[in-house]
Amino acid sequence: METVSRISVFTLVAALLLGACRSDREQPLKVIIGGALFDGTGAPPIYDSVIVIAGKRFRNIGIRAMTPIPQDSERIDATGKLISPSDGASRIAVGEPANLVIRRSTGIERVLRDGQWVEFGKQPDR
Repeated sequence: METVSRISVFTLVAALLLGACRSDREQPLKVIIGGALFDGTGAPPIYDSVIVIAGKRFRNIGIRAMTPIPQDSERIDATGKLISPSDGASRIAVGEPANLVIRRSTGIERVLRDGQWVEFGKQPDR
């Protein structure tokens, strides 16, 4: 009987923890479209890239012709701009924390840290 109680408690705790976590599909999506992506791995750049961000992580990365763009997403046009890992981030890859910099010819345009846009010189709310 004690084993049944332990299994029931374990099942209840697991269900509560899983219920508290937002599904990757439920997280707000950001999509950066059209930039030249230098992912930090030393691989050749991906031109006309699509970067899908779910919550705090990269969900999908590829060229526009082969990467689906989710319908209900915040879309950022990065055409003609360079995208690279932000300070402290080693690479841009699926599953990694969403940290990047979008640069235009005159300097930094936008910074993304842990999936949130931040103002220059400010740290994101934690």
